[in-house]
Amino acid sequence: MKMKKALALTMSATMAMGIAMPVMAADPTVTAPIYSFEVLDVVVPTTYEVAFNPEGLTVKTGDSTTSTDQIISRNYGMINKGNKDQVMAVALKVEDQNTGDNKVTFVDSEDEVDNAKAGEYKIHLTAIAADTTEVTVGSPTPASADENTAATDLNSVTMNKAADTTAVTLKDGDNKLAFKLDKAVYSPKSGSELELGATGSNSNNVASNFEITSLAAAGKGITAFTFGGSMNNVDTNWSKLTAGIKITATYSNEIASSNTSAVSGTGAMIKVGPQVIADTSGLITISGLTADQNWKSMTVTNENGTFDINSGDVEWDNSQWSEEAGGTLKVQLKESWLGTLRGKNGSTTVTLTDDNTISAPLAIPAS
Repeated sequence: MKMKKALALTMSATMAMGIAMPVMAADPTVTAPIYSFEVLDVVVPTTYEVAFNPEGLTVKTGDSTTSTDQIISRNYGMINKGNKDQVMAVALKVEDQNTGDNKVTFVDSEDEVDNAKAGEYKIHLTAIAADTTEVTVGSPTPASADENTAATDLNSVTMNKAADTTAVTLKDGDNKLAFKLDKAVYSPKSGSELELGATGSNSNNVASNFEITSLAAAGKGITAFTFGGSMNNVDTNWSKLTAGIKITATYSNEIASSNTSAVSGTGAMIKVGPQVIADTSGLITISGLTADQNWKSMTVTNENGTFDINSGDVEWDNSQWSEEAGGTLKVQLKESWLGTLRGKNGSTTVTLTDDNTISAPLAIPAS
């Protein structure tokens, strides 16, 4: 009996030792950062140099180079120094500064130049993109661009022209080109590498931890374009024109979508569809219209609903547009429209002949 009692006491002690004891500790909680950053940094030229040369005069273009082209231009580069693939848009406004009877007409083709009548002044002005070979910078020995390439280096770059079939015709007024450039390479700064849980590594925006170390490989972070075209020079006295052609370039950029691709034969140029913008005076401009994507109809939306553009008083300007070829179409809203839009958020929507639509906000300030 004493042995049984001792065995029972031993088993009881063993069972007691096997029971888990609760751990008294705080529950762990973490607010985990979402590491990311966005740098949309682009570099564009600071100057343009262009000349119109209808008579094919010899023009010096460098220390040992000349040109007799009818439209002479430097090559203008652009660089993506951001950490995202970007679309670079170049808005080109072309304006003839001549007035009176002797004025320039910008036409759609070289054939129209060749068939110009005596006394007419016709220019087929084009923008020509770089082809798929790498655009280089510097002289007299051009080299690959890098993260230190400056804006002034892009005023005159070395490029090979893409085929004439990819050239974009520029008309009087507003025109637009666009190019897709691959992202630059960013690397951690020495001593500022991200470290899990470390002080300074617990914020979302970690841009300050990184720095650019190179442009996209294989020249995909740089591209360029130039101006070209032709002018008529038969039975026309260009010396009667006393003023030149004004070209104004405005650059903008945005993150490229994943399905953005270059036009075949070019290094980076992408197709630009029709665009619509509305300024604060109520001037609506529809640009980039083509024979396949031309203007069909337009509506204006205000707080009362959506209405056809001609429901109110408007003034159309179709001097840069045709039903056959498209171009740029402008419409100025008059007071019957403006009175319903002042101080309110509105919009305008254009339906194209292929039934696609393009829209823009329409914000008229309060009086």
